[in-house]
Amino acid sequence: MLLWTGNAASFVGFHNVRIAYPLLVLTVADSAPMAGWVGFSMVLPSLLFPIPAGVVADRWNRRRTLLTCQLVGLAATGLAAAIVLATPPRIGVLLCITAFLEGSAYAFFGVCELAAVRDVVTARQRAAAFAFLEAEQPIAILIGRASGAAGYGLARWFPFAANAVSYLFCLATLSTMRGEFAARRPTEPGPDTGGSTRIWAGVRVAWSEPFLRFTTAVTGVSNLIIQVVILAMLVDLTGAGRPAWTAGMVLGAAGVGGLLGSAASPWLSTRVGAVAVYRGALCVWSALLLPIAVSTDPSVLALCWCGVGAVGVTSNVALAVFAVDVLPPETLGRAIGAISLVTQGGGALGTLAAGYLLASLGPAATSKLAFAAMLTLAAAGFAASRSVRAAPV
Repeated sequence: MLLWTGNAASFVGFHNVRIAYPLLVLTVADSAPMAGWVGFSMVLPSLLFPIPAGVVADRWNRRRTLLTCQLVGLAATGLAAAIVLATPPRIGVLLCITAFLEGSAYAFFGVCELAAVRDVVTARQRAAAFAFLEAEQPIAILIGRASGAAGYGLARWFPFAANAVSYLFCLATLSTMRGEFAARRPTEPGPDTGGSTRIWAGVRVAWSEPFLRFTTAVTGVSNLIIQVVILAMLVDLTGAGRPAWTAGMVLGAAGVGGLLGSAASPWLSTRVGAVAVYRGALCVWSALLLPIAVSTDPSVLALCWCGVGAVGVTSNVALAVFAVDVLPPETLGRAIGAISLVTQGGGALGTLAAGYLLASLGPAATSKLAFAAMLTLAAAGFAASRSVRAAPV
């Protein structure tokens, strides 16, 4: 519970500034492409570091790694707060640097946390444990996005100060935990292999499972589309002259849906199965993006985005439970890192592409393009999934 409480608080702070960064750039620089670059800088580590993070999770002391990540994140958000207060020239470039540092800490933390949770629960508890873990994200999205947008309306530095407090709280909880969450070592003795060999071992393990290979590729593309939709809604809502809290309410609705999804996901994961859950997720996502593409009503956007969050958490839990059941414990961190390289990397590229799409097409056309892309992906993914079967566990 200490691990979950501290991490949840830290994730709230992270999503607090994740919405504040683009709002700040849109206000100060009035540039959607620069907002995209700042957002890309925050998620770029998810493209660069998942596999190295997996090596760290498998080989190093996990508790110390979690503490180090929190210290790096605290330093980055403190620097960002100072930049906001000083408002120096080229503020967008400076914010890209702080966003990259904080995103790096987040990338290492996420992989290490997942590996640590696996060590402290039994096989029967995994579905519930990962549902509990996935609940961190919707809670963070719900509270973080809403409070981040509202806090930004009070003072531009406020979200960064709140994020610093969340890091301090997480450091306190991690420091009081007992146990070291020591990384698993190979069960058979043998000479230590080089770093590149250890990295590619995780890639090979993840690639060898057909269902994981399929869902990883499709999830990478869907995450790209979702990030485009997020920035399109943000630009549309702020450009219409609505208060900042409106954007926080709409985007934070995904947190409400995520909580609903986390409640239903243990049953769905164990009774329905990962293949059926993932097929359904692709279809429901496509249906929910249609109203978003044709409406500018914040209530409609919030309701649909709530559904997007529910489906996302449900599919994430199903895939996480499947992964930890079929992947070898000694390469779990590296295999998860390899999967995250594609899934989170898609989101990173989507954040960058969104700024330029919005600058050239505008939010309305960009949202329609995203819907068409998701519909095409769902059709292709549903057809391809017929030939892919999850291995028995």
